[in-house]
Amino acid sequence: MSGNISVVIPTYNERDNIVKIITSLEESCSSDIKEIIIVDDDSPDGTWKVVEELKKKIKKVGLIRRIGTSGLPSAIIDGVNNAKGDYILWMDCDLSHPPKLIKEMLKYASEYDVVSASRYVKGGKDKRGFLRILTSRTLNLFGSVALNIHVKDLTSGFYLVKKEVFRKIRLKDHGYAEYCIRFAYESVKSGFKWKEVPYIFKDREEGTSKSYMNIRNFLKNGYLCVREIIKLRFS
Repeated sequence: MSGNISVVIPTYNERDNIVKIITSLEESCSSDIKEIIIVDDDSPDGTWKVVEELKKKIKKVGLIRRIGTSGLPSAIIDGVNNAKGDYILWMDCDLSHPPKLIKEMLKYASEYDVVSASRYVKGGKDKRGFLRILTSRTLNLFGSVALNIHVKDLTSGFYLVKKEVFRKIRLKDHGYAEYCIRFAYESVKSGFKWKEVPYIFKDREEGTSKSYMNIRNFLKNGYLCVREIIKLRFS
């Protein structure tokens, strides 16, 4: 699979992390990566400017700077639509998704259509605060049971996917973590083989979380995920 993966990283105000994650990707699995596509929503902190400079040094780095358009799912879609590799991997920029795990995910890529990093299979762990762990575990358990699918971490956000999957599956283009739930449900129900690889999830060290800026935002995202599960269950 040498040089056959397109890595898509959506960013917004990730100036403190962008160099670290690209450096880590290069150190962990450079030979497997065809390109690293940064999709930036015109970050006020100048993340896109840092990427522009990195492009001069690392040829496989590309930038999609979106002006007047924003949102995590649509950023991922733009990255997927521009990807040239036969496999597409997307992950968060905040280093809570460890690039060193990619080598382990690659072991299953030929046998499975989707390989996801999972906090909730044996060997995985969530090292955030108690409330966030409890809420996330409850949500994911409810989703797996209600939707009758074997995926335990429905809101992973860290995936390695065969490009051919997107001939049949369209990602939800708005919201936040709801797109993960719909992607898992539609992929499994469409017959694509899914493998979860355990990892230890840690909170970001630099920058501000987009999903947990305050308790109101946290509860809103939880509500939207539950609504998405119910919608899929009874659609």
